[in-house]
Amino acid sequence: MGIERMSMMSAEGPLDKLDDALMACCESRQFQISSGGSAMKSIGEQNPYSSIYAKVRAMADNLKISAEYCDFKYVSYETSEDFENYFEDISRRYDEVNGRYSEVSRSLEEHKSTDAYLKHLHGMDVSFHELFTMKYVKLRIGRFPSDNLHKLEYYKEKCFAFIPFEKSRDYVYGIYLVPVTRTEFADEVMASLGFERTRLPDYLEENAEDADKKLSEMISAEEKEKERLEKELAYLTDELKGDFRAVMCKLKFKSDCCELRKKAIIAGDSFSFSGYCPSRECKSLEKTLEGLSPDIKCMEIPIDKKDPPADVPTRLKNNFLTRPFEMFVKMYGLPSYTAFDPTPYVAWTYMILFGIMFGDVGQGFLIFLLGLILTKCTKNGLAPIMTRLGIFSMAGGCIYGSVFGIETIIKPIYHRENIWKSVCKMFGNLGVSEHPESVFQAATAVLLFSLMIGIILILISMIFSMVLKFKAGKVGEALFSVNGAAGIVFYVSLCAGAAGQLMYGVKMLTAPYVLLLIVLPMVLVFFKEPLCALVSGKPVEKKTIGNFIIENFIEIFESVISFLSNTMSYLRVGGFVLSHAGFMLVVSQLAGTAGDAPVTAKTVIVYIIGNLVVMGIEGLLVGIQVLRLEFYEIFSRFYEADGKAFTPIVIDLDS
Repeated sequence: MGIERMSMMSAEGPLDKLDDALMACCESRQFQISSGGSAMKSIGEQNPYSSIYAKVRAMADNLKISAEYCDFKYVSYETSEDFENYFEDISRRYDEVNGRYSEVSRSLEEHKSTDAYLKHLHGMDVSFHELFTMKYVKLRIGRFPSDNLHKLEYYKEKCFAFIPFEKSRDYVYGIYLVPVTRTEFADEVMASLGFERTRLPDYLEENAEDADKKLSEMISAEEKEKERLEKELAYLTDELKGDFRAVMCKLKFKSDCCELRKKAIIAGDSFSFSGYCPSRECKSLEKTLEGLSPDIKCMEIPIDKKDPPADVPTRLKNNFLTRPFEMFVKMYGLPSYTAFDPTPYVAWTYMILFGIMFGDVGQGFLIFLLGLILTKCTKNGLAPIMTRLGIFSMAGGCIYGSVFGIETIIKPIYHRENIWKSVCKMFGNLGVSEHPESVFQAATAVLLFSLMIGIILILISMIFSMVLKFKAGKVGEALFSVNGAAGIVFYVSLCAGAAGQLMYGVKMLTAPYVLLLIVLPMVLVFFKEPLCALVSGKPVEKKTIGNFIIENFIEIFESVISFLSNTMSYLRVGGFVLSHAGFMLVVSQLAGTAGDAPVTAKTVIVYIIGNLVVMGIEGLLVGIQVLRLEFYEIFSRFYEADGKAFTPIVIDLDS
């Protein structure tokens, strides 16, 4: 577990094998190429394959062919002209069928729209030809809002007449007739009333009923033609799918190689390139590359972890249990190659805190089951995390005795007298109820236990910080910083003194205790800069006395406030324990299961819905709050996210 060891690997060989070598590196998914540098010879000003690939991807979308990686060794196309010719041939076949399909679809849509309108004109027994060829009278067909129909009364003496054919709730459909000399006036009036004119096609010469029949026949024929063309397009897709996908993969490889070749060093008829590869994969990749040609030679140079190159990438390496939690570490930022991988710490603390805050055997089992299903069916990174959180939620439920909110199936910890007596003794004089009937009566113990968890996790984070600074050679900071030895002594002494006095009545905060274990560590933190310089032998940064005092006083004040706020922040752990119990109490009240009430169908339905709502809302909130504790209360004390991700070269069809 930790950070994968890296090696620098270089390869050189004849120029005609460069693409094959790059392809082998792509297929391995274990090689990150480095830039060639100033000795690089230009391969070409532009990538001749990129524009063709864009066209092929667009064609793949039109043909509904998914972009998936497949073997393309049998594809013989090599030059951009070969791929262009292939694309033009496919495009010609597709455009021919798709052009007819688009034309039929457009015509069908137009005919359906016209037919829908004609149905409103049934009853008009005059042919359209006669109406539209009148010499002295103009005719307009259309509709306008029903609310405006009464307004026509104001224009009945204005030499035009509207004849309605059908009325609906929103519109009146019909025609208006007007003398040629009054056409412009009538059009303006009807437009002001919201009249929407419909222009019928010239081929409709019959009356409305006959025209409707004619259009119905045309629509039926066009629907059959559209269906035939859809089948033809589907057949074309099936015919092309295999070869098209292979050609697309090779074209993408050629395009990517053009970009990768720019990172290789070209000297005459030879090439060389170098990059980073996980040490455990180097031998395998070397064997693959050298198998391409006896003239290809590879060399591995292990990276010294004490003094690595500045650009060495980071790749996390964790076991099955903690690997899914790498997602959270990457969200915050990767550690540097020489740093500490916090994934195991994040995984265990996240699972434990979630289990404490969302402890329920039944709901935990459903979360586990849902995570298992999503892991099998999707690639969602949260799915495997859900399976682990479900297990810890079930463990927490066993402690609280909660199964879908029911606390009578499993005996909770506060009803186990021997254990609970020990808890009461541990918290001494802080008023923990000795015989609680419910988790709410044990709220004091729950909140105090949350504070204990917070203190322990903060201390572990500070110890991590101190150890990491010692390993990095920063002895001064390890000893005198807020998150170093001085800060640890201050925080432990303060917590121990407060706990001893409040819980057990022991007067620990005496003058010597305060001076030596609380004041002195803060004084050391205050003078951290000169003390670090003294330990390291480096000169102190020059500052005025005023600036020094103000800066360090602010740092001390901020540190004390952060200790207090970070510790109090863990009260939310206990708060969510109580809120979960409160949620489930509300559900049981709504379901009517209080006391000895009989179980009915309504009870079961309300209980199921209530549990699902609680799982959805509280599960999401708890997940977010635990992540917040990880990022702000834990990571902030020891973790520096200054690493660069390992990005192996691959044929990425999505880019």
